[in-house]
Amino acid sequence: MKKKGALKIFLGFVLLFLLINWVFPYSPLNIYKSISYDGDQVLINDYRSELKAFKLEYEPRLKQQREEELIKDLTTNDIEYLLQMYELPWLVDKDSITITRKSLTDMEFEVNEAKDILINLAFQEEYSESTKVYLHSLLTETLSLEKEIDELKHHSSLHSRSTIDLQLRNLHGHFISNFKLLATFYKEYLRSKQEA
Repeated sequence: MKKKGALKIFLGFVLLFLLINWVFPYSPLNIYKSISYDGDQVLINDYRSELKAFKLEYEPRLKQQREEELIKDLTTNDIEYLLQMYELPWLVDKDSITITRKSLTDMEFEVNEAKDILINLAFQEEYSESTKVYLHSLLTETLSLEKEIDELKHHSSLHSRSTIDLQLRNLHGHFISNFKLLATFYKEYLRSKQEA
């Protein structure tokens, strides 16, 4: 009789442990701190087409600059490195992606790199007033993106699976919004450059 009671208690703890691991994917009790993220397919398709359109417009300028072997346009040169942040697999893949703590660290690294590039551009390049406004907005939103990733990375251990999924969806949307700011900044930069 005591063995049956002990077995029930043991099975109850195992079931509770498995339930906690499922409901709270980044819990300290969880061995594999990960969550499967499946982005909105319509949003991903639109984003991929916007990214492709931007690259079709941007890459010929970069190629021409490289052929001249002299970097006269630091902004065009640095856009290439900024684009790496917007081409992370979880942003553009149509398949489900597993988001781990390492994935969040990689995202954070890319955003930090982008932030540093934007700060360098702000101090090394001369821009028109309207272009400066767009650069300022882009930098501000990139800092916000960095904070959002940090929040998800360091403060989500007690968040439920649905809360983390919602945070990832919001983060996905924030990345897309940030990309649109980059595209607007670059278009304004080119326009003001032509007018000068």
